[in-house]
Amino acid sequence: MEQDEKSSVLDKINRWTTKVRISRYSIPIYILTVFLASIWMIFINPCLMNILLPILAILIPYKLYDENSLKKLLVVGIVAIILIAFTMGLYHVGILYDQPSRQLRSGPGALQNGTIEPIYGDSNTEFNFTVEVNFTTAIASRGNITLYANISYAEAEGIRRDDYEGYEMKPVNDNDGENDIKEYYVVVSGLPERLFNHYFSLRKDVPVEEGDFSWERTSLGFGPVTLERRTALGMITLQQSFSTSVIYLLGMGLLWLKKRMDRSVAESTEGLEEKEEELEDHCPDCGHLLEGKKECDRCGWIKEPEDEMYDDDGEPD
Repeated sequence: MEQDEKSSVLDKINRWTTKVRISRYSIPIYILTVFLASIWMIFINPCLMNILLPILAILIPYKLYDENSLKKLLVVGIVAIILIAFTMGLYHVGILYDQPSRQLRSGPGALQNGTIEPIYGDSNTEFNFTVEVNFTTAIASRGNITLYANISYAEAEGIRRDDYEGYEMKPVNDNDGENDIKEYYVVVSGLPERLFNHYFSLRKDVPVEEGDFSWERTSLGFGPVTLERRTALGMITLQQSFSTSVIYLLGMGLLWLKKRMDRSVAESTEGLEEKEEELEDHCPDCGHLLEGKKECDRCGWIKEPEDEMYDDDGEPD
């Protein structure tokens, strides 16, 4: 009973996939299926998107819907990859451009309340970096110190790469603030259109016998951002589409090679059964092919009725 129910379900699935395959809307349905399956897999493990998406884009139409047209598979895969990359680009851009400003501080505590204002702008925007120095800590105890606002490159996901530039900061005023805290600042403009990160660093000169100088730095903060949202969206979409498309095209190449080999095997064995039957239809005396005739053209041997019923070994034909 249970086996019958499974067979019934499989029959319904096969009938439905057949209807989809012969429908004029087969390509949009393939794309929608790949898109939904990819979104579900991305939420499970987004790090595997570049591998899972090409696999799904090939297997879903080819195995689930039994689609054998390589042209359709290619269209479905490319459109699905671009659609997924665009969706993920919107997601990343939404995260990047909606981050609130955060205050940075160093582990030992000499640097605190490091901020940037504004975070978002363009190449003409003036970005104001400020940080407070607590002179009660050992590294910032009164002496010769230098403060820097450091800007580093950022990837689309906001991961720090190499430093872009460091800017020396100046005290806001010459008077020490309450609790022996002094504020420093620097204004930076003319940055290229990029995504940047920033952090603050303090250098304190020390006696030569202890080394030349010592450093303390804050954690990494996001910004400044001088890139438009549309430009960032295009860059992220292009980056993710390219890497995924390379794997997809490799998979399509392997599928094309497999179909080509299957076709070659089918062509090489085509008509083999007929040829075997012809070879079996030969004269038992001289071996000449009879080609369906009852009399041998070479030696004159005549096929008797019992010869038609039995083969050379005496077995029923």
